[in-house]
Amino acid sequence: MNQYPLLLRSTIRLAFAFLLIAALILTRQLLVPLFLSVMLAYLLFPYAEWLERKSVPRIATNLIVIIGFGIFLGVVGSAVGVLTSNFTNDFPQIRIQFEQNLQNILGSITGYTGISEESINAVVRSLGETGQYFTEFFTTTTNTLLTLGLLPVYTFLLLFYRNKFRDFVSMLIRDKHEGVLENIIDQASKVVPKYLKGLLIVCFLLMGLNSLGFYLIGLEYALLFGVIAALFNLIPYLGTILGYGVVLLFVLGTQTPTLALAVIVQFAIVQFLENNILTPNITGSYVEINPLVIIFSLIAAGMIWGLPGMLIIIPYLGLFKIVCENVESLRPVGFLLGTKGTERHSLTIKSIQRRFGWINGDSD
Repeated sequence: MNQYPLLLRSTIRLAFAFLLIAALILTRQLLVPLFLSVMLAYLLFPYAEWLERKSVPRIATNLIVIIGFGIFLGVVGSAVGVLTSNFTNDFPQIRIQFEQNLQNILGSITGYTGISEESINAVVRSLGETGQYFTEFFTTTTNTLLTLGLLPVYTFLLLFYRNKFRDFVSMLIRDKHEGVLENIIDQASKVVPKYLKGLLIVCFLLMGLNSLGFYLIGLEYALLFGVIAALFNLIPYLGTILGYGVVLLFVLGTQTPTLALAVIVQFAIVQFLENNILTPNITGSYVEINPLVIIFSLIAAGMIWGLPGMLIIIPYLGLFKIVCENVESLRPVGFLLGTKGTERHSLTIKSIQRRFGWINGDSD
């Protein structure tokens, strides 16, 4: 293809990218459950493999791990449901308080800025109209969730036929590349499950940390909002901001500005702990992708597949990075996706210690 002009090559690649995106949008109802099932199969694979080493038949193994994970999700969902029921019982009073606080906030803005209350109300109404787009977004996501009944079926079959899929890919690869393929498959079978497991562990730790912090600062429904903020953390980088944004809106609407400031301070503390202590030590360096790529990919995945896309894009980026690092021609792409090359500019605990001379520059 190098014999063609650069403009023509670039146009063909751009057209292919648009066709690929269009195909992903058109086939989302088909592909979203399958892609989610692949990630679930990766998560359950270590446990299924352990049971098989104990001479448990593969069919029984797959049923045990899938049913066990379903029970785990049921327990978590039931707990969230109980917390939510207490909140919904008080919703009429919360709504009245929210409307009163909103009017007070609008009055304060009018007093400090001189902007007429009619202009502010017009902006609020326009924001309310844009809420239709959010409604459409979540409606589309709900339609996607209706297909998730296929998840256990797909996951069972993916785990059952995993050796067949591996042999199929091996048959497509030339013998001289067999070693590269084995390395990619082995890395993926170790890295992705550990990353997904670590992500869940961090999420549950943040449930306790968020809830404790909200309780100490005096937030109503501290446990419920601690869980909600932690669940948003399943979406890297943007998740914590979205979760605490929900809490902040609730506090501004129903409680005091001082408490809202405390929520912001807690957000800064939790964000620092999560980025510099919890995630590095629990998920480790399994999926090292730079933040620019992560944020761009999250937004793009949300535009294409909605919430499910945002939940699964990072593990798939990790898989793609593993492929790039093992294929000679794609190694520059793997380097671009990763975090290597900017270590001396990163803000970490160790970099702060080095800056103040608390540890030597050569220390690991």
